[in-house]
Amino acid sequence: MTNYLPRRSCDTRGAALLSIDEEAEFWLFYRKTSEVLFRKAYRMCRGNKADADDAHQRAYLKFLEHWPQVSGLSDRQRVAWLATTLTREVLQIWREPHRYREAEPHDESGHHPSVSADHADAVYAADRYHKVCRAIALMEGRPREVIAMHCLAGYEISEVAEMLEIDQGTVRVHLHSGRERLRTILAREEDLPDGQA
Repeated sequence: MTNYLPRRSCDTRGAALLSIDEEAEFWLFYRKTSEVLFRKAYRMCRGNKADADDAHQRAYLKFLEHWPQVSGLSDRQRVAWLATTLTREVLQIWREPHRYREAEPHDESGHHPSVSADHADAVYAADRYHKVCRAIALMEGRPREVIAMHCLAGYEISEVAEMLEIDQGTVRVHLHSGRERLRTILAREEDLPDGQA
């Protein structure tokens, strides 16, 4: 994981630099949280380090940009803010058209030409994962966030509820509606000719 944030921290619109005390507070918080959040980004990006670095960096830069709002939060609330922001940044990456084409090519039977059955299964699984991630990214509203945080980032239902400040029953409702929507999107994309997804 690369330490890519500016040594003297300011928001991306050129606002005043943080005070020395604020900067020290930010870096202390960064050191306490960045490794765990990077692992979440890496998991959501399916081991693509460049994408994980990018999403991780953008989440912390947005954290700095919103410093006046987040500086008054508890560490627990700040982690929730960052986890939600990180999830949105990863979903933005999955929305990019090139992500849909990242899986290796395969023939009409779903197998990669001239490779072992095990490799073909792995390619199919990666292709399917990419399609699911892209479908989640194309969803809208709270179900998209909930399903991404629970199914992609691996947060427990109780953690998602706490971070989004909603009750666990509501998380389960969003998961159910999100999965229904996901099935609809995947079914529709499987019906489209190649290149039109």
